[in-house]
Amino acid sequence: MKSGAETYSAAIAGARNYIEWQIEPFMPYLRGRILEVGIGHGSFAPLLRQCGAYVGIDIDPHSVANARRRFPGDEFAVCDILDESNLKLILPNGADAIISVNVLEHIEDDHRALGNLIETLRPGGHLLLNVPALMLLYNDFDRLAGHFRRYTKGRLRHLFDDQPVTIERLCYFNPLGGLGWWLNSFKRYDSLNSDSVNGQIRFFDKYLVPVSRALDPLCRPWFGQSVVCIGRRI
Repeated sequence: MKSGAETYSAAIAGARNYIEWQIEPFMPYLRGRILEVGIGHGSFAPLLRQCGAYVGIDIDPHSVANARRRFPGDEFAVCDILDESNLKLILPNGADAIISVNVLEHIEDDHRALGNLIETLRPGGHLLLNVPALMLLYNDFDRLAGHFRRYTKGRLRHLFDDQPVTIERLCYFNPLGGLGWWLNSFKRYDSLNSDSVNGQIRFFDKYLVPVSRALDPLCRPWFGQSVVCIGRRI
């Protein structure tokens, strides 16, 4: 399984507009003890720490070490979410909110990973997910990042069928990002860190995020680059 910096483009760490937009749907639910799963580039931490008692985890030791250097006042740990005992060691009293942005698609046994996260939630706590949408968009970016899959709303909902969770929101997210992802399927890529890819990210963050945000309410039922899911632990 790929992990760490090999799973994303370097420019994404500085895409402030996009990062803030990804967090925005989850803001009303970020409170108390907050667990970020898959810290990656670490750029969500400054936003999340403002909302509660923050801890960030990642399976990649280099990502955790880098986050500790960047944000020495925050709590980070190496953790494999397929190991329930590891999660309990880090959060023995559970979490009030668990946020996971672009993580489940990297895990072959996503059902087990999701179950372990739900077990870590306190009753009434919220699981906040953002995952890539629609297999028809699968391209070299997904392959290079080590994605096992992209999700539909139905597939993600099915993962919750046997879980003690009420789904409060399930929709597609970022329609222009989805269109751009589809257009990139017509070109071959050998690296996520090429000048071309990083340039696209910077352009999208600077110029297209406001447009995609404006279109998003119209497209949520049927199309987007991602699926957003908010579930409450019963």
